[in-house]
Amino acid sequence: MSDIPDLIRRQVIGEVYRQADTLGWDSLSMVERTAQYNLWLDDDQVGVVLTRFMPRERTRMWLKDVPMKHYNRARSGIGPYADLVRTPLPSAGKIAAQALGKEALVIDGSVREKPNRCRVLLGPSEVLMFWDKVRNLQNLVWAGLNTLVDDGSSPILVLTLSQGEKLSDSERRRHQKLCHRAGLEVRHVTVR
Repeated sequence: MSDIPDLIRRQVIGEVYRQADTLGWDSLSMVERTAQYNLWLDDDQVGVVLTRFMPRERTRMWLKDVPMKHYNRARSGIGPYADLVRTPLPSAGKIAAQALGKEALVIDGSVREKPNRCRVLLGPSEVLMFWDKVRNLQNLVWAGLNTLVDDGSSPILVLTLSQGEKLSDSERRRHQKLCHRAGLEVRHVTVR
């Protein structure tokens, strides 16, 4: 990994992100993603470049472990490759305003990753907001429980859905019940 010059690493990651955006990566099935990793191995701007610095067998793993592991965080404006994304997800501020109200203000310098989180001012109160896709609810609940135990504050969990993604009323109620059982508040928002 470290044998790839930084400029080339960033060019390859930028190209992978460009293609992932064009493909609508989040909507691809696991089979479609596997096929795309295989296509990237033979791509002149991706795999062919990478195999100058590592064996072909490691290239696929590198694609999963480096650019694609960071892809959604980068799209959220977080991490070392955020500047390489062409179609970013809404910022923490936009998600906070959508989930918590227009008066919600993200505290500068408070955005963190794993999981995505930030401190938000709601009038005179400060809350910790975690956010991620619905499929990562268990990670958010775990982070919320740890926050409750470690500092006693009750964070707000925000589950994001992409445009066109649907949740049934029963799924939403289940999320509410699970989070209520854990002593956590949950909100659902559709991001553009």
